[in-house]
Parts: sequence; C-alpha cells; structure tokens
Amino acid sequence: MCHLDQTLAWTADQLHNWYQQSVPELSDDDKNLAASIQWLVKGDAAQRALLAWGMGWKPAQETSGREWLYPYLIYGLLDPYAAVRFNAWKSLQTLPGFSDFNYTYTADADKLGEFVGLGYQKWWNDVRDKSHEFEPKTGLDPAGHFQQDVLSRLRRERDDKPIVLAE
Repeated sequence: MCHLDQTLAWTADQLHNWYQQSVPELSDDDKNLAASIQWLVKGDAAQRALLAWGMGWKPAQETSGREWLYPYLIYGLLDPYAAVRFNAWKSLQTLPGFSDFNYTYTADADKLGEFVGLGYQKWWNDVRDKSHEFEPKTGLDPAGHFQQDVLSRLRRERDDKPIVLAE
C-alpha cells in the first residue's frame, strides 16, 4: 500500500531482485498502469474501499506522491458503495486544500454528482499544481485529465457483484 503509484510489473521486478521470485506473465495494464488505479476503478467493492482508504494513508502519500490522487478520490465520491464514498471523502480531506471539503456520502445520486463537480472544479482551478506533469502510469494525461479511454475501459470491467463486508 505504500507504492500506490507503481505497476504490478514494478512489483514483480522488485520481488525478483530482492527474493529471486520469477517474473510472471503480465497484461499490458499490469505493465503500464498503477495497480492501485486498476483496483480502484475496476475492482470489487472491498478492493475499492481499501484503495480509497490507502490513498489517505500518510506513508503511501509520502512514497507515491499526492498530486495524482485528487482526481481518483473525487471519482470515488460517486462509487455505488457508501463505504467506498466515505473512505474516498476521508482520504480526500487529508490532501492540501480539501481538509474542509463539504460532502455527504449518503446523499442521493444527483447531489453526489454536484459534490463531485465541485470537488473536481476546486482541484482543477484552485489546488492543482499547473506545472506538475502526470505520469502515464497514473491513468492521467500530462496535464491531469483522465485518460478517458483507459478510465472507460476499466469502468466497463468493474466487478459490480454485491458484496457484504463484515467488520
């Protein structure tokens, strides 16, 4: 959970270098897209909740950087599961400029959409470092827009089966 910005190929290489583990056959996404993005967008509800929480964890932010997390946490505010929305909101509040972000994770779909629009607008216009160039492995273009083809494809692959998480 510390290297949220890394691909599974990077992880496989590290395991190979450190522990002589064989490098498995990997998909193009596993080679080119951060695993956290894949799981946050196309994973099941448990994976999405865990990743939304992990993006607010200070050691992960320090290791992976923060700038690229904003659009994904804002995206998470629309998740069909309230637990994912709650974790995305709490993690978003750990990022500069969003500590007081007003959001109700139990709101209806229209209101959730309004919150997302306000959050994205706030990040894009007021918080985003306009000189920052985003890496392709984050699923964002250099300016910070979602790579729509990637996001749409991952969203179509989402595991939407109902899930009950017992605490």
